[in-house]
Amino acid sequence: MELNLSQFSEILRKYDCGATFPITAVAIMRHKEVIAKFLNGNIEFAVHGYVHIDLDQVSQEVRSQHLRKARAIFSEAGINACGFRSPYLSHAAELYDVIRDTGFEYVSNQPILWEVFGDKDVPAAKTSGYKRALDLYMPWKSTERSSLPRMKGQLVDIPVSLPDDEILMDRLESPAALVKETWKQILSQAYQREELFTLQLHPERVAGCADALSAVLLEARSLLPHVWIARLDEITEWWQARSSCKLQVTDRRDGGFDCAVIGPAGITTLIRGVDVDVPTTSWANGYRQVEARSFIIHAETRPFIGVSERTSLLLRDWLLQRGYVVEVSEEKQLYLCYFDEPEFSAEHERLVLETIEELNSPLIRLGLWPDGARCALSITGDIDALTIWDYVLRLFGQ
Repeated sequence: MELNLSQFSEILRKYDCGATFPITAVAIMRHKEVIAKFLNGNIEFAVHGYVHIDLDQVSQEVRSQHLRKARAIFSEAGINACGFRSPYLSHAAELYDVIRDTGFEYVSNQPILWEVFGDKDVPAAKTSGYKRALDLYMPWKSTERSSLPRMKGQLVDIPVSLPDDEILMDRLESPAALVKETWKQILSQAYQREELFTLQLHPERVAGCADALSAVLLEARSLLPHVWIARLDEITEWWQARSSCKLQVTDRRDGGFDCAVIGPAGITTLIRGVDVDVPTTSWANGYRQVEARSFIIHAETRPFIGVSERTSLLLRDWLLQRGYVVEVSEEKQLYLCYFDEPEFSAEHERLVLETIEELNSPLIRLGLWPDGARCALSITGDIDALTIWDYVLRLFGQ
């Protein structure tokens, strides 16, 4: 495994980026000297449980004991672990309470399945194994939901993308070329949607997936507007800061709007179909990036999202998280984009977003990622064991 980690790290260095490796606490305890070699190499080690067991199958008390013991072992090894990913991506609601109470800042358990191939593209002999994996993970569908972090109180919930290396190489026995093509398709979709691709590659498979990983990083580095490649702890820090950001708007007597961006350095303001009194640069999808934090805009209609009093609070909150300016008003005629939707669920996210963007109406909104990035990419790789002996012990829950 040390050789695998070295190869993984070398690829990351080539493309000037880091990664997050969730690792079990017992692996840290048994191999402190190996892990120490990678602590200063733009690598984040997150907690992957105390031992590699399904946390959905144990009591709340055992979950709490395991997470506290894991944090103590990480601390003794000089690792300030702020993030958690469960073995088998367990994501029971009760587990999140323990994760929060144990002091973690983020969790990355929720899988999201990208539409890169249909059942007809899955070899018949492999269909049952593939479907068993999906039944185990219970992923969101990218055709319905946004691949973005979510705030759960003070905890940042970061989705992890499927298909990952385990599904592609073990369940589907995909050749390396298909792994590369699949991950490049996910990056392309995330880029078009301005979202997050959390790539999962277990370090023990890096030799077979090296070309695929390099191809994704090369593609990400070539795109403009750029892709923000970041560790999960960096994404957490950004999303926490961004959660308190807002675009303050005041009506002017001349029909325009005074705008002030309140938020962290690096926040991006995007406009479409409006005039502005400060310099802008071309961005993507008809948007321009505003090069100031205070400015005046003029538009033929109010360049915001109008919602009725009856509109679901969940929908309003989701629109705000996506960076839109939301105004509650019964004067529907003032807005080209207006919602009167008492019912809303997460499965409607993609439909709502497509409705807004397809209108191509005058609009101002905040970007999702820092410094004008169009999407984000995070490289992750779970470490369950470092030696054959570790794998043997894992079979006995140790």
